[in-house]
Amino acid sequence: MKHIRFFSRSIKFTIACWVSCAVFSNAVYAATAPDVASMLVKLSETIPSLMRLVTALSYVMGFFFITKGILELKKFGEGRSMMSQEHSLAKPLTIITVGTLLLYLPASVQTGLSTFWTSPNPYGYLPSSSGEDNWTDLTNAAFMVVQLVGAIAFIRGIIMLTHVTGQGGQPGTFGKAMAHIVAGVLCINMYQFLQAVFQTLGISGIVGV
Repeated sequence: MKHIRFFSRSIKFTIACWVSCAVFSNAVYAATAPDVASMLVKLSETIPSLMRLVTALSYVMGFFFITKGILELKKFGEGRSMMSQEHSLAKPLTIITVGTLLLYLPASVQTGLSTFWTSPNPYGYLPSSSGEDNWTDLTNAAFMVVQLVGAIAFIRGIIMLTHVTGQGGQPGTFGKAMAHIVAGVLCINMYQFLQAVFQTLGISGIVGV
């Protein structure tokens, strides 16, 4: 539990520092005081770098959990040799599976997207024009921020699966983990998700949707 809190706080602190530096640097050199829309657009320009940072952290956590799972397998083998009943094979296998999902994060996300959509298109909202429309730029920036939040929620949901088995697992942990994973997938492909919602309700979508 402690290592999950540590990784979660590390991700939040790193992203907060990165975002603060990016927004502050653009605000200092701006000729006029920036509004919320311009700050959001400037923030979206750093999203690709933040995505790479989150992916890199996912790789590191994947190696960590795989190593931890192998050590848990070692403990399981030693416990079996001593006829101990305190160890279960489910915990180390779950940890190794979580580590593998984090290590292959792009493939894991693609699998989650393909579960809900036949042809997922997370970047379908990107404008094909020169992007002169301010409202379109703001909408696209909001989509990119939501995608970053969805990627973080997806990773957090996968990590929460390590608490499903073994001692110390709280009731409802699996449901919370799946909620994070599903919500993360929907946020990553927010464009097609909103399209489905608007088509179901029979209303016209926002710009770019």
